[in-house]
Amino acid sequence: MKKFSKQLIGATALIASAALALSGCSSDSGKGDAPSGDSKGSGSDEQVLKIASLLPQTGSLEHLIYGPQAAIKLAMQDINDAGGVLGNPVELVAEGNEHDPTDPTIISKSVDDIIAAKPAFVLGAMGTGNTNAAMPKLTEAGILMGSPSNTGIALAGINENYFRTIASDIIQGRALGNLILQDGHTKVAVLTQNNDYGKGLRDNLQETLEDAGAEVTFGAKGKGEEFPEAQTTFSSEVTAALDSKPDAVAMVSYVEAKQAIPELAAQGFDLKNLYLVDGNTVPYTEFDEGLLEGAQGTTPGRTVDDSFEADLVSVQSDASKSTNFAPEAYDAVILVALAAQRGGSADTETIKANLHAVSGSDGGEKCESFKDCLALLEDDKDIQYQGRAGGGPLNEDNEPSTALIGLYKFDGKNEPQAVGEIEG
Repeated sequence: MKKFSKQLIGATALIASAALALSGCSSDSGKGDAPSGDSKGSGSDEQVLKIASLLPQTGSLEHLIYGPQAAIKLAMQDINDAGGVLGNPVELVAEGNEHDPTDPTIISKSVDDIIAAKPAFVLGAMGTGNTNAAMPKLTEAGILMGSPSNTGIALAGINENYFRTIASDIIQGRALGNLILQDGHTKVAVLTQNNDYGKGLRDNLQETLEDAGAEVTFGAKGKGEEFPEAQTTFSSEVTAALDSKPDAVAMVSYVEAKQAIPELAAQGFDLKNLYLVDGNTVPYTEFDEGLLEGAQGTTPGRTVDDSFEADLVSVQSDASKSTNFAPEAYDAVILVALAAQRGGSADTETIKANLHAVSGSDGGEKCESFKDCLALLEDDKDIQYQGRAGGGPLNEDNEPSTALIGLYKFDGKNEPQAVGEIEG
């Protein structure tokens, strides 16, 4: 469980310096104009909001499903307890499986099943590559996609039928680099998985390190030292990385970290100098106690407090296994529901026409829950939904205009504990 801690010496200085380095990171160069918040309706009269999910039920991202899955349930419960959208309960009409490296046909079948269910909105996919794979069919079907976890830089403004509630890897890469530099490291080996997520985050990490005079000793861009997704043995990669004599190791991966971390320890690397990212900053309670104590990680989005975690667990008992991306998933569902309510119809085009407005792109009264925002909308007021993830209003690239990066340090039980946040 992720709880705030005051044990990290110098956390305040880190946050201040990193925040300065990150100022101006939010995008202001879009691919086109954002949908107008003034166009409420689309001529349709769909009164029931139907949504679907495309989350990793199997594969290398499976360990991250718990938070987003619970967040969908919690958001739907909060919406329906407040009276629903347009007076009707929200319906979850399909739950697809986004990914399994052993069977690439799974995502294709899941997308077909989602299209057949005719939702206005699908939450997912979690992996950037999986979103790219699912997007053509879903876009052709006129279904809005919203991801709580896609951080791939190339997805900014890619499609008017796509938005995300999380910051891109530009911000996390710089935050991770500043964290490593703040700790005094100058030679860093990077174990990077070979996909858009891994390479994009690594590239921004490397740029931040090198701009400050540090060196990437292994895994640098263009060296061809990335490892394939779902790899299970890391003896050769760890040997090569440690032979480069780094004083820190960063690992950009998903579940592959479960195999790489013990290998690093077995080859004598001090794991206090290990840095993880959102795809692998999760509890490792299966390891010997204390193995990861002192290791650090970054995760986009606000750190999950005890109250929100308890709410997630109340709707899904295993949610505490990983709360990564739960705030972003919750916000995506709430934003879609508010957009449908504002526009007077639960079809995709109406939701798209009102999504920016309810996120606060045009200002409005701030509100923190669906119930409170609904009351303002019923009074015909403009709103600015203040989400769980702490992101700013959607910008012209259909992503948060500002975002938070959570900083974590692993305790003696190999669980990441929140120690601070950076806004970029």
